[in-house]
Amino acid sequence: MKTLLLSTALLLGLSQSDFGQGYLSAPNQFINVDGVKFAYRRLGRQSEYPLVLLQHFRGSMDNWDPELIDELAGQRTVIVFDNKGVGLSEGETPDNFEAMGDDAAAFIGALGYKKVDVLGFSIGGAVAQTLTLQHPELVRKLILAGTAPKGAVKINQRDPKIIALVTAARSESEVFLTSFYAQTPLSQELGKASLARRAKRSDIHDNPTSPQVLQAHNKARQAWGMPADTSFAYLSKITQPVLVANGSDDIMMFTEYSYTLYKHLPDARLILYPNSAHGFLFQYPITFAKNVGEFLDQALK
Repeated sequence: MKTLLLSTALLLGLSQSDFGQGYLSAPNQFINVDGVKFAYRRLGRQSEYPLVLLQHFRGSMDNWDPELIDELAGQRTVIVFDNKGVGLSEGETPDNFEAMGDDAAAFIGALGYKKVDVLGFSIGGAVAQTLTLQHPELVRKLILAGTAPKGAVKINQRDPKIIALVTAARSESEVFLTSFYAQTPLSQELGKASLARRAKRSDIHDNPTSPQVLQAHNKARQAWGMPADTSFAYLSKITQPVLVANGSDDIMMFTEYSYTLYKHLPDARLILYPNSAHGFLFQYPITFAKNVGEFLDQALK
């Protein structure tokens, strides 16, 4: 597949979604999975294959950009959820992505789905990979956004720019702006707009991430970044169609990792978004949702 690099001019347009403020008021729902209560939100048009979203490091359901969710929900059923121990979900968060993948599969099965599409963002992309490897029959198509293959070089070495920017941040919002968005006027402006959209949520909220989740996620990320097979042979076992996407200058999950995924996955296509970083999907929610929709709507070979 040919790599596609979008121009900035294509990325700024009017929303075509007719779901308005749907995600901002989507209710919290709960389901018992092997004796553990999982929290989720489901919305959108009825579709044969729902799109299940897996969130970033210490992120909960409230960390998704509502415009992105509403755009995706304008096309299909969308399910966001807190994996075990996160936010409103019960239990203890595992300290490895393999167990998180199994928990995600158990949640999907409890909802009654036999096959779904999966979008994993950041460490959610690592969970999505293990979910697909361990339960290949469950995943039809896969989107890996701002993530990395197992054993990628320097996953556990924070870019000095990250340390300097986050250390200087005075609030949680500034942490997001410095780590998820490029240090350019456009990226910062669109990042602030995304945070403002999230702040409009009604009185339906998720719980803050606990210290246990933070520790577990950090340990899992450390293990994922340990030296491994540099041929990334495990990726050849993911035979489903995959869309790999990232910002042009991701200093959280380096953009080069996305190219590595694209290069080693058997059936992958790659989109890099200009003037953006880790939070590209929140910076350009309409265009990213459009690209996801086009990918998911393509007929299987």
